[in-house]
Amino acid sequence: MFRKDVSDSSINKLPGNVEIFVPVSWQLVGYFIVGIVLSCLIFLSLASYTRVEIASGSIVPAAGISLIVPGRSGVIASLPVEEGQEVKSGAYLALIRAEEDSASIETPAVRVESAIAAQDSQLFAQEIATEEAVGAQLRQFAAQHAGLVEEVKHLQSQIAIQQNLVSSAHRELDRIRPVAARGFISVRDMQQREEALLVRQQGLSQLAQALAAKRASMLENERSAAQAASQGRAQKASVAAARAGVAQQAANAASSRSYVLRAPLAGRVTALTANVGQSVTSQSPLMTILPSGSELRAELEVSSSAIGFVKPGQEVRIAIDAFPYQRFGSIRGKVLTVAASPISRQSETGVNLSAYPVTVSLHQRAVPAYGRREPLISGMTLTARIITEERTLLAWLFEPLLAVQKR
Repeated sequence: MFRKDVSDSSINKLPGNVEIFVPVSWQLVGYFIVGIVLSCLIFLSLASYTRVEIASGSIVPAAGISLIVPGRSGVIASLPVEEGQEVKSGAYLALIRAEEDSASIETPAVRVESAIAAQDSQLFAQEIATEEAVGAQLRQFAAQHAGLVEEVKHLQSQIAIQQNLVSSAHRELDRIRPVAARGFISVRDMQQREEALLVRQQGLSQLAQALAAKRASMLENERSAAQAASQGRAQKASVAAARAGVAQQAANAASSRSYVLRAPLAGRVTALTANVGQSVTSQSPLMTILPSGSELRAELEVSSSAIGFVKPGQEVRIAIDAFPYQRFGSIRGKVLTVAASPISRQSETGVNLSAYPVTVSLHQRAVPAYGRREPLISGMTLTARIITEERTLLAWLFEPLLAVQKR
């Protein structure tokens, strides 16, 4: 039975070898699949995956901001500055009155100031009286000195005349001595002439004594005038010192009632919350001063779970909340510093949170918006994406296997 079938098949068998051919369409599909696999491998090996940490923060000046806070509680009596106003270092910012003035109630501070004012008035009157008394004494000494000068001049004139008379009597006596020796003039006449000479000499001596006395009086007058002037200066200095002490007391009393807040540095007034008549305390900031020309930076708060991969020099993408990144894009930055210890703060729900401050330098100072460049302003809030790691997608896919191997 089987032999007949075999013989029949051998009779009908065609000569040649049998080969199996794959259709052309299936070849193309295979090539396509291989190409896709190779493309995927190339893409995975070349494309990069970035690991980012998201943190929130705000724009701050590099030099920091100066917070203006009252030294003690009081009421704002004067506020000459406005929001956005540029001020110089030491500029007058506000006057704080430490206590309310009352027309019907005399406060202790008012009584102290009244007593100080009365004391100053008394000292001022004493100063005027001292000046007048010293002035009167000096005028009296000046008048006495002028009188003594005239008397000295008069005595000098009399002495000159008397000296001439004495000289004349000497010459007359010398002239008649030879005549009297020959007996032509009586002895009595000679005695009278000699007595006249003695009288004139005595008068000259008296005038000289009077001149010396007047000169001594002049010296005494000058010494008295100088002493009076010195005493007057001493009294005036004493009164001036007393008035200076009273003025200091008045300043202290005034400062206890009011004091002035001044700008610690040159800059621009921002976050002005104060108004005239507003009650303030030592814990209520009135305004802040942004330093002039200070570079702007981003101050981030990175959570403790993300801080481990944040390092200085890493690239940062910053989205300003005031300019949504979907429309205006983001700005670039670089991590400058990373705090070594966290700071604590309370959330809106009262939960204590800890975060690490991270400072980021900005590559841009403005955001392009509607054909203009809007400058960044201190205080703007932001969301930052810190690029902590960059690797290929292929390495990212095999990361779990590598992690298991490292274990």
